[in-house]
Amino acid sequence: MVTACAVVLAACGGSAGPGLPGSQGPASAQSVASGSSDFTAMQKCPESGSYETYLKAEQTADPAQYQTEKTTWDDLKAAGANDSYIVVYAENTSDCGQFASGTPSGKVAYVYAIRFKDSSSAAANYKTASKDFHLSDSEVSQLKAAGATVNTGDATGLGTNSLVLSIDIQGISLYVAYWQNKLFEVAVVTFNEPTEAPAATKKINDRIH
Repeated sequence: MVTACAVVLAACGGSAGPGLPGSQGPASAQSVASGSSDFTAMQKCPESGSYETYLKAEQTADPAQYQTEKTTWDDLKAAGANDSYIVVYAENTSDCGQFASGTPSGKVAYVYAIRFKDSSSAAANYKTASKDFHLSDSEVSQLKAAGATVNTGDATGLGTNSLVLSIDIQGISLYVAYWQNKLFEVAVVTFNEPTEAPAATKKINDRIH
């Protein structure tokens, strides 16, 4: 999903609408992913929307990457995903529509919220999907060796199935939070935004019910 993380690794050498307050049932992916106060210094990019909306925009801009992303979404649905929302925020409009394939010129944030049919499906998929965010064990080891700060599990404040990573490399500040909570798998990936990213991650996690 977040192929821009591969750029950092190379440098190392290597949908439903928002739920109403008090409504019954689980939160929607949109209500979890999208909050107006999450990243105050950035604007929401037009490719934001359900996974299908994001893919449709990507298909024209980057057909090769689209095929990879479509396979990822197909795999998630096969694993039990039934709702999705992707929000892209950017400080500069030129960083919108990049689909995580370029080097950001300013602050950029990606939020992925995937809802599964039940919590066991979400938990089972957590390890499988880590590779899609370049967070496999070997890649995390590479980033640690390059100076990344990595917390996992309860140390993140996001639950047992969670990982938070931050690193500054080649002038780019990268922050990645990836976790499973109840029916949801969520990823927050930011570039050049070390200040608001941890607080935004907590806000997003708090919206899961």
